[in-house]
Amino acid sequence: MTYRQENSPFALHNRKEIIFILDDLAKRHTAINLDTNEGVGLVTSILKVNSEGDYVYIDISRDEKINTQIKNCKHLTFSTQTGIKIRWHATHLNVLSLQDGQAFSFAVPTTIERIQRREYFRIDAHMGSRTLFCKIPVDAGFMEAAIVDISVGGIGIKIKGSLPEIFTQGEILEGCTIDFPEVGVVPVRLKICGIWNSSQTKNGETIHHIGFEFVNPSRSSESIVQRHMIRLERERISLK
Repeated sequence: MTYRQENSPFALHNRKEIIFILDDLAKRHTAINLDTNEGVGLVTSILKVNSEGDYVYIDISRDEKINTQIKNCKHLTFSTQTGIKIRWHATHLNVLSLQDGQAFSFAVPTTIERIQRREYFRIDAHMGSRTLFCKIPVDAGFMEAAIVDISVGGIGIKIKGSLPEIFTQGEILEGCTIDFPEVGVVPVRLKICGIWNSSQTKNGETIHHIGFEFVNPSRSSESIVQRHMIRLERERISLK
């Protein structure tokens, strides 16, 4: 496979700018999708860029089988899940030991893409006067989760404690709904595109951040999401 990233209108080539962006992703603990040509996927994050600015270190999987598959891949794509989309490629990953454990490493890319499109732009759902909630069917009925960010392409939620078994990478959840204050309950199909641990509560409970993609949303649903995002942005501006 030949990548045409260098010719992309979103491509950045300045080394200092690239290192700055990657370092910022590390400081923000931004979730990164790692995908291979062989269909292996991993949600990870940048641990750091080394002091010489030559290599990037990212978190590995807890599954050694996945780590081995990723290590043997020759074409890998990295992309952020939310906000302005950052994307780059690598041809090989090494495994090395850091102070806190093992990590993947790869050379700082010579080119990255910084894409700001409507479908990638997510807004903090907590900025509004009313929290959005998503209802998700589980074995015991429904679970209700607060939405922390939203875009035309999907939503993010946070869940405390253990996750229901249905929460697996790539799973499509049927029968979900979102309660919008402007229009009421809207049915949606959600695909899990990312699961990562964001923090812990004072009681030691793990807080999981789940990223969802809308699956074949209707035009009316997209319009409702867009109108809600506009309202949130207006509220944010009015608070400045």
